[in-house]
Amino acid sequence: MRKLTTISMALIVAGGVMIAAPATAAPTISNGVACKKSGATISQSGFKYKCGTNPLSTNKKLTWLSIDCLTSANAYLKAAKDAAEITIKLAAQIPVIDLGITNEKADLVLTQAKLTETQAKLTETQAKLTAAKLDVEKKPLTAAVASWTAAVRAYTSKINAITLSIKKLESSRSTATSQPALLKADIANTKENARLICSNGF
Repeated sequence: MRKLTTISMALIVAGGVMIAAPATAAPTISNGVACKKSGATISQSGFKYKCGTNPLSTNKKLTWLSIDCLTSANAYLKAAKDAAEITIKLAAQIPVIDLGITNEKADLVLTQAKLTETQAKLTETQAKLTAAKLDVEKKPLTAAVASWTAAVRAYTSKINAITLSIKKLESSRSTATSQPALLKADIANTKENARLICSNGF
């Protein structure tokens, strides 16, 4: 009877082993896997994940996101915001730059006219000085030549400065008009990299 009882117990234990439910395996954590508590963190296979909403998606479902994903996504969002602000500022600068170019070009025309007039006066005075015979005639003419020469140099210097200013303004305008497209391309690349890092399963 005792032997039979032992055998029966063994069968019951064996049966229990056979019908026991297998242990539930821990879910694999990766980008896109659902989670419940926002802000919760977990590490798996050397990578750290945080529970939250994907900054790149309009879906507000809580999922695990790698720290690299969150860093890249937030960097993209900040870059996009900064680029938008810069683009607005650049657009506002263009009319100001255009006005500056217009004014400088008008000043250039006037200064060039004054230079031409002054050069003519200098040439005329130099001719009179060359023709003068008496010292009493030469003295005022010599002073006049020096004065006209100084004026020519001043107008020439001003023309050079205006020309340089126009070139700088035109360069600024070129930057203001081309920079938005460059920023847009950079932002697109940043977004694509963030999307890749945040892909489900990573």
